[in-house]
Amino acid sequence: MKKQRTNSLKSSSQQLNYSSDLDLPDDCWERVFRLLKDDDHRKRYMKSLSVASKHFLSVTNSYKFSLTIWHSTRYLPRLLQRFTNLTSFDLSFYYFNLDALLTQISCFPLKLTSLNISNQLNLPANGLRA
Repeated sequence: MKKQRTNSLKSSSQQLNYSSDLDLPDDCWERVFRLLKDDDHRKRYMKSLSVASKHFLSVTNSYKFSLTIWHSTRYLPRLLQRFTNLTSFDLSFYYFNLDALLTQISCFPLKLTSLNISNQLNLPANGLRA
């Protein structure tokens, strides 16, 4: 009599359900993020975690509050869409058209509380009105 082999591997649909059951809640991810954020040496691990987990990436996106802009970039709208909780911009070393940059930033519903334009030669009056 031949023994019937049993497959110990679960089907892919069962594996998907199992893996989604193991997803961490956002508050756990927040704690991991805070631990990594507090240590500059550990920040590099966040990049690999963000690549490995879309969920972790979405959590890290929501906990980015400041942005330093050094160069003119066409990707700024994407960054502002990705990081919706930005409250602080450092533009102190941005030596391009600051009025245009501030006008572009003003098109997004951000709750800015801090804007560093300390090293600028001219006050960007038009951009600040936007």
